[in-house]
Order: sequence, then structure tokens, then C-alpha cells
Amino acid sequence: MISVFYKEESRLLPNGIDIKEALVNLKSQKKFVENLSELYPGAPDEQTRVEAESIINNVIDELLASKDNRLSEQEFWNVLKFAAIKLESMDSEEMDQGLYYMEKIMDIYGIESSAGKLNEWRYGLDPSSH
Repeated sequence: MISVFYKEESRLLPNGIDIKEALVNLKSQKKFVENLSELYPGAPDEQTRVEAESIINNVIDELLASKDNRLSEQEFWNVLKFAAIKLESMDSEEMDQGLYYMEKIMDIYGIESSAGKLNEWRYGLDPSSH
């Protein structure tokens, strides 16, 4: 178990200009608006939408602030986890949509799986492990 954690912590993620450009593009998009393909009705009001968008944009800002090719996988997950903790205080729809944006960020970095982290943050446990 320790070796798995060490491996994850020491693994550096690609973090070059193409990643940064994709993050800037995602940040520029208006978030937490109605998204019927994700069955998301949109935030209940503009204040909630702005607050939720700010949480995701802060994730993007932190990732953009990391130096090229110096972002560890552990640092990446810590940034996302901090955002998930903030989203917990919001309605479940905003939490789900926040995780949707986290999956988009994972896609930018080429991360195929959260290894249950997103489910743990959403439900308190990873349902696939039971």
C-alpha cells in the first residue's frame, strides 16, 4: 500500500503549454448553467452559480500556477479534493456538476480514472469497491 501511494505522489503529470491552453479555455466558459446532456438544470440562482463557478475556476488557477512539468499527481488530487470539500456545502446538483468539471480537467491531463476518489468525495465511499 505504501508503495502505491509513493508511486502516485512521485508521478509528475504533463503540464505543458497545450494543457495550460485547454485549462484557460475551460476557465473562460460560463459554468453551472443548464446542461441537458448532463441532466443538469443549472444553478438555482446567479449567486450560487457564481460561487460554484468560482470554486472550479480556483482549481484551474491553481493548476495553471504550477510550473511546467512540475505538478505531481498527488498535488493534482489535493487541489481537486479541496474544491470537492467546498462543493459539499452546496446542493447535490452543484456537487455533481462540479465533479463533471473535475472529470473535464482529468481529461485535459489524460487521467482516465480517479481510482474512486470522485465517488468517495460525492458519496463518502467508493460504491464500486463494495
